[in-house]
Amino acid sequence: MFDTDILDRALKTRRGQRNRERVALIDRVACALRVCRDKYGVREAFIVGSLLYFYRWDHKSDVDVAISGASMHVLDVMKVVEDAVERDVDVINLDLHMFADRFRQKGMKIYG
Repeated sequence: MFDTDILDRALKTRRGQRNRERVALIDRVACALRVCRDKYGVREAFIVGSLLYFYRWDHKSDVDVAISGASMHVLDVMKVVEDAVERDVDVINLDLHMFADRFRQKGMKIYG
């Protein structure tokens, strides 16, 4: 048997660093969504998907958001968030999605 203490410490440090990156990304997404509220009239905004879970998110993950009240501006919202976070962004239009209530229940509500 051999000692894995060094590896264990390195993995713990990396998990902490990755989680700090994830939390900072959540803040940037939330700020971008607030810009969209004022600019495009978004009524509700949620962060959904892997970004909410440190064990599912990694540095290659995209960002998923869900919005309502701005069906004509989904691509504009996508662009604002993508510019803010420098990652691919998927925008779910809650006004048209058949499982909108599920996103509202499980997502991180930013406003609305």
